[in-house]
Amino acid sequence: MKSSLWTKAALTILTAVAGTLTVFPVLWMIMVSLKTQNTALRFPPDYLFIPVFDAYSAVLAKTGFITGLMNSLIISIITLVLCLGFGLLAAYSISRFKFRGAQAVLFGMLMTRIFPPVALITPYFLNVQWLGMQDTMPPLIVAYMALNLPLAVWMLKGYFDAIPEELEQCAMVDGATRWQAVTKVTLPLMGPGLAATSVFVFVGSWNEFLFALTLTSRQSRTLPTVVAEFVGDTGIEWPQIMAASTIALAPVLIATFILQRHIAGGMTAGAVKG
Repeated sequence: MKSSLWTKAALTILTAVAGTLTVFPVLWMIMVSLKTQNTALRFPPDYLFIPVFDAYSAVLAKTGFITGLMNSLIISIITLVLCLGFGLLAAYSISRFKFRGAQAVLFGMLMTRIFPPVALITPYFLNVQWLGMQDTMPPLIVAYMALNLPLAVWMLKGYFDAIPEELEQCAMVDGATRWQAVTKVTLPLMGPGLAATSVFVFVGSWNEFLFALTLTSRQSRTLPTVVAEFVGDTGIEWPQIMAASTIALAPVLIATFILQRHIAGGMTAGAVKG
């Protein structure tokens, strides 16, 4: 009995420490964004201070920030829709139809995740330049699809494997087509898995920096490249860069909190089978 209590106490302490280490950087970022530059540079830091929103006003007034925010939203959402569409088709085919080379296709996709993006950016940039599509959204969307589609296929295949194929067969025996069986039986059961996959793909597109920095210059800049501009030659405006980072983090946090139950269910469902 005592050993059980000690185990629970130890797990509680470890969970509290892990939670604190996870949340503290975010809280510190928000706290610094509410300070002035002089207050932010004080050491030891002030934990009690009068919050000001000057940094947020400066960030929102910065040329290109709103454009970068909208570009990131558009590119990430389009990438998400395309990755889910193609990922569902590929994952369903590999999961339900046993054909020669299915495992080779899966591991081929996995191999693409091994290559560092820095090794791919130069030939990709030369092709984009040859096509005359610099500083446009389509090359970024294609690049983000290539980076995130293998992950989407692997995750979605695990969720398809976890749903018994007999459910679809029963629906087809009752007169439903395969498309109707998938859309009305299988996909509703994959809600948690779709939520988890969507968050991973969206975050992967939202945070990407290297391709955005190399392929864009003005019109199609994304939010990470705009945030990087707050680091100048004369110094770093810490409140402004923290305010910009907080704004950049907000959509991801909101989506994660809304879908957290589905994400937790999806992460466990995908590991049941396959």
